[in-house]
Amino acid sequence: MNIYLDIDGTLITKDGNPALFLEEFLEYVTTEHNCFWLTTHCNGESEPVIEHLRGKISGEALGYARKIKPTTWTTLKTDGIDFTEDFRWFDDYIMEAEMAVLKERRIIYKFVHVDLKNDPEQLRKMAQSIIE
Repeated sequence: MNIYLDIDGTLITKDGNPALFLEEFLEYVTTEHNCFWLTTHCNGESEPVIEHLRGKISGEALGYARKIKPTTWTTLKTDGIDFTEDFRWFDDYIMEAEMAVLKERRIIYKFVHVDLKNDPEQLRKMAQSIIE
């Protein structure tokens, strides 16, 4: 399965702190799935993502982050998704136009809304349920 990951508000808080259980989550998704960056920090290259994360996440988590492949998209993040493959998209925010694309394809359930502000342990809970 392809996993598409946003960063701010998804893997790190808006304050720049790593989400709880980040290392375990990244270890699992990068080992068991094909992972792609779907973030404003990535436009065809992963190095800007790594630079954005450096100093914000642990060295272990950064090692897993280096395994994640870049995507290219312009206005809508959905332009960076390969719809021919099964996927999950982890993000804290989705634009109405992106939501419309997923609804039109009847795959809105593939979007996983991450809300670290209201549920700081959300990524941890997802990682634990995946790992257990």
